[in-house]
Amino acid sequence: MGGWEYRTLRSNTAGGHLDFERLDEELNDLGKDGWELVSVTCIVCNGETMFLVHHFRRPGEPRRRAGFTV
Repeated sequence: MGGWEYRTLRSNTAGGHLDFERLDEELNDLGKDGWELVSVTCIVCNGETMFLVHHFRRPGEPRRRAGFTV
């Protein structure tokens, strides 16, 4: 087994604005590519949420070892 690959997506929420249509499109595209959303982290500065960081994973490629077949 190859473990996991990881990816992050940052969404700007400064000023209380978030482009939901764009975010939905990006999330759907990542899902189509096999990425699974595993968590979302809020980045807060001076009491205001500035960014949302979306954390994704998907199975990695199997690793080949010398002398063994997968």
